[in-house]
Amino acid sequence: MTVDFDTAGAGIFKRLGKVFGVVKRVTAFQSDLRTNASQSLQEAINEYITSAGSTANTDLQYVSQFSNNLENIVSDAGTPVLHRAKRVAETTLVEMMSDDLAGETPPSGLPAKTVNEALYELRDQMIANSKTLDGSTVTIASTAAGGSNTGTGTVVVSAEPDNDKHATMSAWPTSRTETLRFKCYQDSRDKKIAKGAEFFEVRGAQKFSAMDHRWPGGSGFVGRYQSVNPAESDGRKFGRNILRNSSFESFIDNGDAPANWEIVTGSASSNIFQETSNVARGTKALRLQADGSTLLKIRQKLGDPQSGSLYSVRPDGLYCLSFMVRYANTNPSAGVLRVGLANSSGTFATFDAADHTMTTSYVLFTHTFRAPLDLADPIYLQIQTSTAFTSGAHILIDAIQLSEMTPTAKAGVAFTIIPGETDFVRGDEFTVDVTNNGEGEFIHYFDRFFDMHGNGIVPPINILGGENIDDALVT
Repeated sequence: MTVDFDTAGAGIFKRLGKVFGVVKRVTAFQSDLRTNASQSLQEAINEYITSAGSTANTDLQYVSQFSNNLENIVSDAGTPVLHRAKRVAETTLVEMMSDDLAGETPPSGLPAKTVNEALYELRDQMIANSKTLDGSTVTIASTAAGGSNTGTGTVVVSAEPDNDKHATMSAWPTSRTETLRFKCYQDSRDKKIAKGAEFFEVRGAQKFSAMDHRWPGGSGFVGRYQSVNPAESDGRKFGRNILRNSSFESFIDNGDAPANWEIVTGSASSNIFQETSNVARGTKALRLQADGSTLLKIRQKLGDPQSGSLYSVRPDGLYCLSFMVRYANTNPSAGVLRVGLANSSGTFATFDAADHTMTTSYVLFTHTFRAPLDLADPIYLQIQTSTAFTSGAHILIDAIQLSEMTPTAKAGVAFTIIPGETDFVRGDEFTVDVTNNGEGEFIHYFDRFFDMHGNGIVPPINILGGENIDDALVT
């Protein structure tokens, strides 16, 4: 069966829309208490001030019940209604989804009468019936580096949802508006810390409970994380490089074949070499020597500890790929370098590209992506000149890393801290601004009362105006 979505007097969104409409009116009242130009608490307090800065303002004691803990007063004004509305919304969601399944033949039911199980079922039924809600637009600003930073790396942030259940959205509509702050507090001058694996403290903005008039606030995320060291291998945790020898410090077969990499097109000591003069990190890099026609290709097999890396990527996992590249010898006027996931026939599933406009200084390229749901087996990290570079050009590649991004919440943004040519030092810092325009009203109230940001269960959305469950039902 399928739950009734929006029939008057029976539809789940018609009913929840009315509940959320009550909340909408309460929050409007709370906002007036805080900011109304003539009828706010602050305006009432102002009437007891006879002169700014004067010691004669003794009448302020009369209004202390308004001036003490102003934010709590505003929240308390709506708390009784909001608590009841939350219970009504949860009961409506759980019981309607449970009753719908109980009406099947043979009768079914939710695995447990919980908000999460009911949300799972509602989301799946919406997907099956092509139902969508209005979404919200999430914008992630460019990473801002501290003005006195020593390290030349960066921070990458993504709000891309999974493709399994949330393919209708390009960004989590529950991402919090906040400034994420990253500050290095321990570097390699502490001999226990490897170069390129410096520790950062990561902080989001303060979060507020669903009963607070300031909800949602930020993510409330706080943690300590290392930058992704490309010289480390076989990472299983978030923010750890899963590749082997991706810093190209180890070569075999006469010294020009990179260990743990298969040469598919080209040959060691002919057009594939180790580079020791111009490196980004460590003591060696990979050098591809172009002849104007050969499409050079090497690859590392993921999840094959005998020839490649110990671990592979996780289907639908969110990953960050980065690498550094420059040219030497001849300035190329043509050519494209691709680095990314590919199947056994060499077809890329996802990649980043550096073209012939590269310079004689290393440039850091970054790319975030979801691994395919239908992940090829075997799967490779492939480096290929998909368009031949000008003959005589030397393409130098160093410090490749592939790591799963660290989430701030199940339905929030994720991040990766990437070292550059110069190591981070204590005090280096970055900020990234995340903005959510909060357009979708059903999404807003579902998140407030059902904690979608925390549980990662979000109904399908449409941010282009084509949603078929109207936010106008919230009234």
